[in-house]
Amino acid sequence: MSLKDKAKSMNAGKGIEFMADRTKGNAEELQGKTVTIRDYAFITGTDGEYVVFIIDEDHEAFYFGGKVLTDNMKEFTEEEHEEIIRDGLPTKFDVRKSKNKRNYTSVEFYPEA
Repeated sequence: MSLKDKAKSMNAGKGIEFMADRTKGNAEELQGKTVTIRDYAFITGTDGEYVVFIIDEDHEAFYFGGKVLTDNMKEFTEEEHEEIIRDGLPTKFDVRKSKNKRNYTSVEFYPEA
């Protein structure tokens, strides 16, 4: 076994499986578009827990979600998560301005429905 193979085998059970063989996508490129979230999981970072997700429209990348999407995705049950994996979750991301004139990303599920 090569050093690379041995080192990679030590990663088993760490991280999120769907992130393997994908690169980090730029979530800003999703703004103004409707995409289909196919799977998601949560990662703990220095600022707390946040969502990481993949979409049908880009099989090469995974994306990190902001607070709004993270909070929304935390509300889904395990059964609903399984439904998202099976059927997908159409989602539209847009940029909005808060009352304090700060930009934030809004999330709309099933925007065409």
